[in-house]
Amino acid sequence: MKNVWDKHYERPKSKLTFPDENLVRLLSKIEPQKKTALDFGCGSGRHSYLLQNFGYEVIACDNAKTTIDQLKEVEASIDWIHTPDLHLPFAPNTFGVIVSWGVFHYNKREDASQLVQSLYDSLVPGGYLLGSIRAEGDTHLGLKHGTMKLEDLSGGYAETYSLSELQHFLSLFQEVSIGYSERTPLGKLEERICHWFFLAKK
Repeated sequence: MKNVWDKHYERPKSKLTFPDENLVRLLSKIEPQKKTALDFGCGSGRHSYLLQNFGYEVIACDNAKTTIDQLKEVEASIDWIHTPDLHLPFAPNTFGVIVSWGVFHYNKREDASQLVQSLYDSLVPGGYLLGSIRAEGDTHLGLKHGTMKLEDLSGGYAETYSLSELQHFLSLFQEVSIGYSERTPLGKLEERICHWFFLAKK
C-alpha cells in the first residue's frame, strides 16, 4: 500500500535536484576517518549525489518504495535501499557520516528517538550525524494535532521541536552544534518555514 511519501514522489515537482546549502557547509567542516556515508531518508537522492561528490561511498535509504525504485533505474553506483519501518538493516560501526535532512520530524517522537539510536549505533566512533528538523514556529506545514494540511503532503504526520527538545533528542552524542534557518514561501509572507540544522559527533 502506498503511503503519503510514495504519492509525493510520483509528482515531478517533488524531485529536488539541488542540495541544501546548509548541508554543503556542514559537510565542508568535517573530515571523517571512514569515507562511507548513509543518506537516511534520501527522497529524490539530491544529498546522496552530494555525498558522492564529496568522495564518499554512499548507501541511501527511504521508506517510499516509489522513489527507491526510480533511483535504482538512474544511478547504479549508489546502493539504494527501501526501509519501510523502524527496523534498519545497518550494522554497528558502518558509517563515518550519516545525513538525515528533513526526516526525523515526520515521525512520532518515540519513533524518531528509536531511529536516532539506531543511526547512532551505525556510526563509527568519531562519526558524524548531519541533519535538519522542523522548528517550533513553523506554520507552513499547517499542523493540527500532528496532521499536515500542506497540499502535497496532506494527511501526513509531522511534529516540530523546540531547541531544548532537540538538545535532548541529540543527547546521545558527545558534541552537538546547532543552527537555525527561517524563510517564507514566495508570495506568502505571513507563513514561516522554520528548521534547526545540526552537526552531531559520536
